[in-house]
Amino acid sequence: MILHIINSDFGVKNTIGIRSYYITKEANNYFYIFCRNYNKNINLHNVKIKQIFPFAHYVMKFLTAIPIYIKKNFPSNEIKNNIFEFALISKVKDLNLKNVDVIHSWEFLPNFYRYIKSKNPDIKIIQDVPMALPNVLKDIKNYEKLFGKVEIPQYVKKSLNYIDYYISPSEFVKKSLINEGIDENKIFVVPFGVDVGRFKPIEKDHFGTFKVAFSGNVNNRKGILYLIQAWKELNLKNAELNLYGIVYPEVRKYLKNANKYNIKLYGFVKNIELELPKNHIYVFPSLLEGSAKSIYEALACGLPVITTENSGSVVEDGKDGFIIPVQNVEAIKEKILFFYENRNEIVKFGKNARKKAEKYTWENYGKKVNEIYELVNNHEQNFICP
Repeated sequence: MILHIINSDFGVKNTIGIRSYYITKEANNYFYIFCRNYNKNINLHNVKIKQIFPFAHYVMKFLTAIPIYIKKNFPSNEIKNNIFEFALISKVKDLNLKNVDVIHSWEFLPNFYRYIKSKNPDIKIIQDVPMALPNVLKDIKNYEKLFGKVEIPQYVKKSLNYIDYYISPSEFVKKSLINEGIDENKIFVVPFGVDVGRFKPIEKDHFGTFKVAFSGNVNNRKGILYLIQAWKELNLKNAELNLYGIVYPEVRKYLKNANKYNIKLYGFVKNIELELPKNHIYVFPSLLEGSAKSIYEALACGLPVITTENSGSVVEDGKDGFIIPVQNVEAIKEKILFFYENRNEIVKFGKNARKKAEKYTWENYGKKVNEIYELVNNHEQNFICP
């Protein structure tokens, strides 16, 4: 039996829980899911779900909002982790751990891991690391001004003593794990997936208004200030920059004159698959990611992508997009201008983008993770995911 530990909602799109769903959907194993909530419309014969702290949704949302709107360095992640971990341990005590082979966790939970190993040391703990550890931020200019004091939380460091294997969505995340002294042979790289039926290209005029898209939280970590500066300096005729996502307080002052520069603010868009394909290219100059799902979505919509190495993307430079240095306004300008002046290249890059996305379906993601479960159970440590 395999345990999934998710401080999120199982089977709900745009949450970590959707990844767990696709893994279980592609599996022959029996799964026990510990989560905050779940999609009531899902009925998988091989899955049993146990809710942890069912009313935690509102508490977690409040804690998430504090560092955004009230106090920047408030340790919301650690507090959320502690609440979830406390409730989780009490629930797991009712489970016969002798029947458990693997625990796949999306949270760093040192006290829970210690408890598990004390009861059954043969259980293999796989830590999913969807975001790069912050040690890579030290390569960012003025990183303390942008992010405050950057260090790996103690609960993460303590967890490393109990984890057997890691799943990373990109080489960038893998690098951050190796920086912490983790054996690279214990790290499996499995890129995320995308629903290529939901996100798909549409017919459009490539020679009319030039439309550039960004989606995600509009904040410092996403590198949005560099995109805004590049766009203002370019000041292109018959062109618009479409920002899909919640604008954080830290960047609002830079968007006060958005209309003057044809920058359109959409806020959070529920059905982003209807908006993204209307654009010509996608720009995502993030400073820190794991493997940004928004890039997979843009590729699936047939949009050439301009992004950074730190986005952990599957973009191939010069084929389906461009990889640029972080914090580089001139590089952003250069690549946007390339597509603005060479509209036929949008079509060529866009076709390659769609082909790339079709390789990274959620079904393939689920199959690869299930392969890892089999390999871990057979103690094969040198497997590298294709």
